[in-house]
Amino acid sequence: MPLDTIYYKWYNWRIDNIYKLEHTGQICYLRVSLNDKFDPIERRIYITDGLEYDTFYIYTEAEDRTIWVHTESENKPIYLRTEAETADTGLDFLVYVPVEIYKKQKDALTAHIEFYRVAGKRYKIITNE
Repeated sequence: MPLDTIYYKWYNWRIDNIYKLEHTGQICYLRVSLNDKFDPIERRIYITDGLEYDTFYIYTEAEDRTIWVHTESENKPIYLRTEAETADTGLDFLVYVPVEIYKKQKDALTAHIEFYRVAGKRYKIITNE
């Protein structure tokens, strides 16, 4: 009986290590491993580029820069973005996670990303609901 227990622990440890070796810090593998571990049924975790949008500046009249704001009929809207969404964030990727997973397993999410991410890559976890 004790030999069965040791074998079972070793076998599970081996399976876990093979899984870790099969997944790298590439975004596609990181997304898969996050969904496998934290959201295996609905798979709602996704990753986007950290440099999502270019920064758009609105100048004051004193700065004497012409920026044309379009009307609704011209259908060229200007979106106001958060700092996390613009190119000035310094982030390499953004991890979007459902709120309930984030609240319950924030530390585990961070540890998982830290294990797989490529050295020097910066990220931020954002709730997507």
